[in-house]
Amino acid sequence: MGDFDEMFQLFPEMVLLSKSPPTWKGVITVRNSNNCKIKVKVKLTVPSFPRLDDAIVHFGSSIASLFGNSFTKQINSILKRSESVPALFVDLIKLIETLLSENQEQKMVIDPVETNARDKLLKELDNVLSENADVTFSSTKDLSAIKLTMNDISIVVQPILNNSGQHSWKIINTDLPDLPGYTGNERKPFSLKEIRNIFQRQVDTMEDVWDQLRRIDNFCWVIDPIQPKPYHLYRRVYLSPLLSFLITLNPTDPTGYPKIKFLGAKNEVEKYRDMIQDEDAIENWDLEYSVYENLLTLLNIDEFPQAPIVDEPMEQEGIVGDEECCICFSMDDESGNLPDEICNNQKCKRRFHSACLFQWLQELATNKIVFNKIFGPCPNCGDEVSCNVSSS
Repeated sequence: MGDFDEMFQLFPEMVLLSKSPPTWKGVITVRNSNNCKIKVKVKLTVPSFPRLDDAIVHFGSSIASLFGNSFTKQINSILKRSESVPALFVDLIKLIETLLSENQEQKMVIDPVETNARDKLLKELDNVLSENADVTFSSTKDLSAIKLTMNDISIVVQPILNNSGQHSWKIINTDLPDLPGYTGNERKPFSLKEIRNIFQRQVDTMEDVWDQLRRIDNFCWVIDPIQPKPYHLYRRVYLSPLLSFLITLNPTDPTGYPKIKFLGAKNEVEKYRDMIQDEDAIENWDLEYSVYENLLTLLNIDEFPQAPIVDEPMEQEGIVGDEECCICFSMDDESGNLPDEICNNQKCKRRFHSACLFQWLQELATNKIVFNKIFGPCPNCGDEVSCNVSSS
């Protein structure tokens, strides 16, 4: 029995949305430690079916926030060892049920001091709220999570008890990037006031960086990320159908010379790479001007290309723009075909129209042709990609 038929029989609530690449979306049923049924939303995409090692699994936000970053690592481990899609879902259910049980056991350990702990939390929260600050607070009814917000930037913290029974706080979700000098020592307990002060300093530090990035977003055609988040310190900017560049700002030096990497056809990349590595160009980078203004001077252009206006935005799942062709930045090519090639690099996974990818690879001097396939570097990450020669 094939994976498609077996999935239909074993997991009827997982709907097959597409066979190319195979994509399922729906719910799976798990049981908690009290044997109560819980419905969990899941979406699975398998770009290299029947291989599962680069499959993409999305869960509902409640599950992702409940289990944290370690959950992602465990999912990746399951993907590497699973031999079929049904087996993958069986292992996912076992993992979620185990984690639910562990979470319940942790709550049971804290239950005897729940009233006392709650009083301490309320007192600490009251003390912090009594101080004048730009940070606002909100919380769940049971105080299991508290959200701190400043200038539309948020972090979510959770009260914890360490091994010695000492009360502390743990950041479980944040809009902020990792900043040098702001990484807390996990062994040192932090009070809510300390968390608030660190958060406020981080936001103040990042304001200049976000201002520089907003200028780039407003005056350039940013193709990645399509919907920037506060923790995104990079932008990939479109220059031409054969060239784009990736710029990453230094949060401790917002207007300083950034990291710049050109992506695209080899001859175009080499021309601009020489330009940004020129010592005079680096010396002429003016810290009194914005990054955007310096980029115009560095590239010797009057303005950047603007993104085309789309009349009816397409409704998309997951990360917006992941389904578009990485070369022509469109969903449909001239023949109306959707992107049908994908980079196998797990950190890239960019999609391409076969015709676009063939034309791209054909123009590279480093390409190689084996039988009816042409091979060359991915225009986004540089890893090897390929397509049929007949794609032209």
